Amino acid sequence: MKKIIVAADSFKGCMSSSEIGERIAITTRKLFPEVEVTVLPISDGGEGLVEAVVKNGGFLRQEGTFCDPQRQPLTAAWARRGTEAVIELAQCSGLGLCHPRNPALATTYGTGLQIKAALDAGCQTIYLGLGGSGTHDGGCGIAATLGVRFLHQGKTFLPTGATLDQIEALDLSDCELFNSGARLICLCDVTNPLFGTNGAAQVFARQKGADEALIAQLDHNTEQLTRKVETWQKCSLAAQPGLGAAGACGLMLKGVFRCEIRSGLEQLLHWMRLDEQLTHADLIITGEGRIDSQSLQGKVPLGILHHAQAANVPVLAVCGQLGIAKTALLEAGFRDVLVLQKPSMSKQESIRQAPRRLQEEWAAWLKRNQSIDRER
Repeated sequence: MKKIIVAADSFKGCMSSSEIGERIAITTRKLFPEVEVTVLPISDGGEGLVEAVVKNGGFLRQEGTFCDPQRQPLTAAWARRGTEAVIELAQCSGLGLCHPRNPALATTYGTGLQIKAALDAGCQTIYLGLGGSGTHDGGCGIAATLGVRFLHQGKTFLPTGATLDQIEALDLSDCELFNSGARLICLCDVTNPLFGTNGAAQVFARQKGADEALIAQLDHNTEQLTRKVETWQKCSLAAQPGLGAAGACGLMLKGVFRCEIRSGLEQLLHWMRLDEQLTHADLIITGEGRIDSQSLQGKVPLGILHHAQAANVPVLAVCGQLGIAKTALLEAGFRDVLVLQKPSMSKQESIRQAPRRLQEEWAAWLKRNQSIDRER
């Protein structure tokens, strides 16, 4: 082998995408210094998106003071390349910023401040990565920051998940996004609708701290507001896939701002010129913290696999935990799978030892397969 690409998603709570790549690179250099390792930090639009486009997409890091989901001051980053901006919703509205976790009260207002900063800097195309949110405000916080006024009994207020059903009218006359003429593109790789059995509240609110009663309330409130926005904006939102991402942010982003929705992974791979880099690669390594049946339904490993197969490049999967038969992954087209968690390990122990285990497993595999050639 002459060149290896590492494009793995983060192992959440354990290793970032960059750290996974760097540990593989260090191990490779020790064993075979002549082998080139290219690390491509990967994100599907959630956490790590800004880091990824700054490292490999030609964007420059920008920092500013915004606010967290409780509207407390927060320093956060976004990325800029000319008149393009990349904003990661998790930077200001992420689950890890919610103390305590309560999607009924958390707001995306801080993310709106980041979009406003990009507009003020003259950006005309704004990519917003949806993922990793701790909020469920239907994107109302973002909209409020950009000049949308939400009215209840004739007074302006800032809606959150608990009060979405109280919105009686929208005033769009001072909306900054409309006035700027900028284009909003949302990056998302989930297909959940706004409400219902597979909707934002039923699928995601529990991990954000909601109990069953609150989940039902959030789902009801989201449906109520969806029906109103469909009437006011003369649009159809309820059945559109993906609008339930990031606490039903698509309700405002699509219903009011008419955003375009794209695959976060595919957009990132375009920025990173993955297909071009694959023409010179002998192996690509991808993976995520847990590989299971969902991994074969459109998540990062499958997306990488499809691009690699088109270029006839073998794909090695690596994961902390394997929740599917290895044979299913081999049949899907992966060359092999490295699993870091041993059967005797607890979850906590496997997380703690994952960095060391990654280097051990990769070193052993590389020694056995160093002569592998790309499948031309």
